[in-house]
Amino acid sequence: MIYRKVIAASISGSIFAILFGLFVPDPTSPPVTSIWQYISYVLISIPFYLMFSFPVILMYGVITSLLSEIISRRMTKNQRAVFFVSGALHLLFGSVFFLILHASVLLIVTAAALLFFVTDCYLQNKRTSYRLTQALMSLEILIAVWILFSGLNYLQSLVTGI
Repeated sequence: MIYRKVIAASISGSIFAILFGLFVPDPTSPPVTSIWQYISYVLISIPFYLMFSFPVILMYGVITSLLSEIISRRMTKNQRAVFFVSGALHLLFGSVFFLILHASVLLIVTAAALLFFVTDCYLQNKRTSYRLTQALMSLEILIAVWILFSGLNYLQSLVTGI
């Protein structure tokens, strides 16, 4: 079960960084005036968001997801109820994390928790068991996303000079 959680963290962490980079490319910069500037901000922000969000998603997300699944299985034996209780606990644990930070990140943290839960449910329905090698290989997804967007940022800076 823990291997599935690590794989879910790798997938959801990468998707979260990409989506967050697309919607919030650079919160500290002035408003974007051109499409090239937006693309540049997106390409810079995705590896940055990946670097800071993935360790949290991996450590906090895996632990709280394991707790959510264990608690929901002990609370009820109905498979459908386990799904809803586990989903609610994922969102609860995700929203509790914002208390540590700031109230303005509630939506972001809840979206990351929901993305982790959906990814984990998909993996659970797809296969019954995962191995350590698969969990370790899933970390290559993060490296590939990092290299892809860093490389695209470099190529874009060569082309546009921004």
